[in-house]
Amino acid sequence: MKRYYIVFNQQGALHTRLPINADVPDPLPEGVVCVDGELWLRTINETDGIWMRGPNGAITKAPLPELKPDLARIERHWRDAELASLRWLTERHRDQLDLGLPTTLTAQHFAQLLAYLQQLRDWPQSPAYPDVEQRPVPPDWLAEQTH
Repeated sequence: MKRYYIVFNQQGALHTRLPINADVPDPLPEGVVCVDGELWLRTINETDGIWMRGPNGAITKAPLPELKPDLARIERHWRDAELASLRWLTERHRDQLDLGLPTTLTAQHFAQLLAYLQQLRDWPQSPAYPDVEQRPVPPDWLAEQTH
């Protein structure tokens, strides 16, 4: 008769399954449990939960924990990427001014750009943060700008 072994961690969650032909010492080390082939296969095939060994030794499948996205982290990443993606535009405008060249942006557009950049910087302190629907809105003309 084949023997099937499962190793559980200290919290009682399935850690690994030992191969069927594994050399397992007798007595079994802590956390190693001998199970029948049907349960061993179920732990492989049924991945819709976490296999646990309770204090009474019973092996059951607990539901997977609900994963909640870190919306603040996601939104800060978006904000940082948005700021970085516009750096070239402010640098070009300032370089053109420093060189005494005609500027690609009008003074009004540059002021709108600076206001939008400030709104992005202030976004994490906003009461609406991190609601995506409440993000700062870029000026309409900004979508037309290309590197």
